[in-house]
Amino acid sequence: MMRRGFSRGATALAIALGAFAFAAGTASADELTAPVVVPSHPTGADYVNAWNESGALAGAGAAGLASSAWAGAIPSIVQGALG
Repeated sequence: MMRRGFSRGATALAIALGAFAFAAGTASADELTAPVVVPSHPTGADYVNAWNESGALAGAGAAGLASSAWAGAIPSIVQGALG
């Protein structure tokens, strides 16, 4: 029973670390601009690039939201702990 719990935890940790490593290597916020611009005569590759950039922007927004929520939670937790 204990082995199964450890195995599942290790698997979840490995997946999370892989996702973070992939996200860190894809694109930084300096490379992305919103809104995503598609040329006037787009090719299939232009549509794929626009789709990928839009997804990266959405992911960056979600990460920023989670980070801001966590940053705001810390003072609340400390204030609640100190009474």
